[in-house]
Amino acid sequence: MPRSLLLLGVLLGACAIPQTIDTLGDRSPPPEFGRPTWVRVSAGVGAWTGGIVGGVVSVVLLPVTWPISELAGDGLGEHGGSEFMLFPAIGGAAMGHCLLGAPADGIDWVFRRAWVGSTDPVTSYDFVPMEGPAKPAAK
Repeated sequence: MPRSLLLLGVLLGACAIPQTIDTLGDRSPPPEFGRPTWVRVSAGVGAWTGGIVGGVVSVVLLPVTWPISELAGDGLGEHGGSEFMLFPAIGGAAMGHCLLGAPADGIDWVFRRAWVGSTDPVTSYDFVPMEGPAKPAAK
């Protein structure tokens, strides 16, 4: 019984870690912000390292987190139960992404991006006049 529970925990962690790492790579920050490959790779290595360590912690904490997530039921939301059970894996991936990606990004900014003029991918906030309130048409 404990061996099958351990296997189940490892399989649950295996599903959560790659999805979290893909999300971090796509949205934190998005590729259009100009991070070079070596910065994105270092952040990805950190995310995988933190996710694997967090996955092991998730398996160790499974006897505590699984009953709590079952007791909470629908109170945690649609995916909240699995997110609560696997929070060490998800949090570890995010922390590893930050711990290895942020220093590399800082080095890239200091030595390259601060000196090279590049266009900002964020929508500009230029003044665009709006139409006034519409008056009802006379019939």
